[in-house]
Amino acid sequence: MMRKEKLNYGDIFYLKLDGFDKFIFGQILFDVEKQYFSLAIDQDEGSYFDVYEECHLVKMFKGIYDTNQLPKNLESLIDGVFVYRIDSRSNRLSWGKAGSAAIDYKTIEFPEIIGESNGSTKLLRGELHLDTTFRDADEFNTSWSAEYPEVLANECVCLQDRKDLISGEHYSDSFKEMNLRNFPEQRIKVYNDLKIDSEKKYYELAKEMGFDLARFYNNE
Repeated sequence: MMRKEKLNYGDIFYLKLDGFDKFIFGQILFDVEKQYFSLAIDQDEGSYFDVYEECHLVKMFKGIYDTNQLPKNLESLIDGVFVYRIDSRSNRLSWGKAGSAAIDYKTIEFPEIIGESNGSTKLLRGELHLDTTFRDADEFNTSWSAEYPEVLANECVCLQDRKDLISGEHYSDSFKEMNLRNFPEQRIKVYNDLKIDSEKKYYELAKEMGFDLARFYNNE
């Protein structure tokens, strides 16, 4: 397969399941390398994007299909997860661009991580890096990690009760640990500590703190 094309935010892509003539679909929500590490953007050393520089933030859709033709009426299966670039040579799966759709950046949610940074335990969420009063990040179940597209594909079919289509590596637990949102009780504990409304959208919260997500999408 020739892989000359590159994906941009808004593009809808397909992944062919390893060993099967079956396809799943997703959308690029944020390209860390192209958008955040642009010459036009001032980077904040406190954010976690250095860890995810080689990643796409993607949404994955429900459905397992017999062709790579773009389906109608796609519904979200996974709202937002960091994955090593879909258009990278390290992606072992066959993939391609199936279409594109506008992104409402006001609805994008970045994975939330609790981690040690500069001597304190912080909530890391997109560009936000907020000091908590907790002393040990290990008491939380999150990890600084991303997965490869083939592992993401296996998780998508697993979530749809098609374990018979899993091929190769599959780590459901690692996907869970990639986002504090998967641990609601711990998440409430963190937001209560920060005295922040846990239901506030990323766009609203980040803009209040001086980080307007719109600037990554209005420079085309």
